[in-house]
Order: sequence, then structure tokens, then C-alpha cells
Amino acid sequence: MNSIHSLNGCRRPSASQGLLARVRPGLQSGFSLIELMVAVLIGLFLTLGLSQIFLSMYSTSQSQNKLGQAQENQRLGVVMLANTVQLAGFYAGKPTSATANVLALPQLATNNTDGSSFTAGAGIVGIGGGSGTGAKSDSVNIYFQSGGVDQDGIINCQGGTAPASTLTTFVNSFYINSSWQLVCSVTTNNGKPNTPLVLANDVYSMSILYGVDSVLSGTTDTYLTATDVQTNGKWLNVRSIQITLNFFTPNLLNPNAAYTSTSPTTPWVQTISLMSKS
Repeated sequence: MNSIHSLNGCRRPSASQGLLARVRPGLQSGFSLIELMVAVLIGLFLTLGLSQIFLSMYSTSQSQNKLGQAQENQRLGVVMLANTVQLAGFYAGKPTSATANVLALPQLATNNTDGSSFTAGAGIVGIGGGSGTGAKSDSVNIYFQSGGVDQDGIINCQGGTAPASTLTTFVNSFYINSSWQLVCSVTTNNGKPNTPLVLANDVYSMSILYGVDSVLSGTTDTYLTATDVQTNGKWLNVRSIQITLNFFTPNLLNPNAAYTSTSPTTPWVQTISLMSKS
């Protein structure tokens, strides 16, 4: 037996040695620490990327909402301003003379909110030289009469109407307040101006040019500032006005940023004809 073992030149492994040989390979399976760290790092990059996509989509949505609100805000202010300006000089009752209806407007006894006063028979008057900003911007006052038996249904700049069967005079005063807002106050029957109503926000300035028929040809032949119209005594010759509202441009990168006097602006220009002169 010994000779047989010696001829083989080796010894057979014991049962315990064979078991260890089978177990050792199993101990080396699974993830190493480096592999685990790489997997965690990849997961972090994916999470960061998804977060950036979400934040970008949210920011875009906020910017679009801000832009949409700004455009709607601008339209509302301009529409109300235009609708009221068109009525300048409207007279609901019968003329008191054979001249044009505009001359039948009763003379107002009080000054407007900006200190101006209407020329007899005129339905529009303003203040400003076209270069002011904020609360120092141009202002305009629109005067008309409404109501009476016919109940014309005409509204003032705050949506109010004349009482039934009552001739009522309205002065609609438009100006920019110290909070960069286009506002309108209404004075009824020579009374006191009521609380201003905000028509549009984020308005940097309002400048106004008045279309004047200086030679009584029936058409506008020149545009003047309120200062020049007043100097030349041409309020009765105003046939149209050109209003420029400079709105603050929405900050799409930071929608919640506050506006300042140096913030960029976008102009909205509107030319409006007076129906009483058409």
C-alpha cells in the first residue's frame, strides 16, 4: 500500500480541505466598495439631472404666467382708457344752441384732480409735457354727460352709470400714481373725486400727444403736448389723442424681482379718436 502511494507521488486531499476549496470562490462574489461608490455617484448625478429639469420647467411655467399676466394687465388698462377717451364731449341731452353738441356741455365749476380745468365746451383736458415718469407722468381728464330719459347706458372709467332719468356729468381722470399704477378716479356732477381704481400695474410712465385741427379743416394736422395745447388755447380743436404707456418689461429670469426706475420698459402706443369730433 505504501508503495502504491509512493508511486503516485502525492497525497489525496482530506475532506475538510476539499470543502474549503469549494467555499473560497463564493467569498469573492458581490460588489466591491469601489463599485458601490460608483453606483451611488451615478444615482446622485441622475437625481441632480432630474431636479434641474424640474426646476427649469417650473421656472419656465412661472415666466409664462408672469408674461401672460402682464399682457392681460396691459390690455385691460388700454381698453378702458380708449373706451373712455372716445366719449370725450358726449352730451346726452338736447343741445342748448344751434352749434355743435359739444358746446352744450355745461361748464364745470371745480378743477380736476391734476389742477386742470375744462375750457367751456371742451370734453378733454390734460397736464404734462410728455417727458415725466411715475407720478410725474402726463395726466388726462375726460368729460361727458350721460343718462336722461334715453338711458344711453354709457359707463364711466370705473364701470358706473348715470341714475335712471337723470342727466349726470362724469369727469374721468387718468394718471399714474406713486406705485407705478395707471388709475382712474371719477368726479360726478361737480362733486369730489372718488377713490381711484387701479386699471393697470407696472406702468413706468404715460405720455400723451393731442391731435389738433389747428386750421379748422376737419382733420388732425398736428400733435401737441398738453402744455402746448394749453398755451395755444386749442382744447376745443382736439380731435384725437395718442397715448404711450411704457410698461415695465417682465423679468423672465426672476419673475418676483421688484421694478425700479432703471428697469427696462416696453411701450404700448394707442391713437384714439374722439367720437364727438368725428
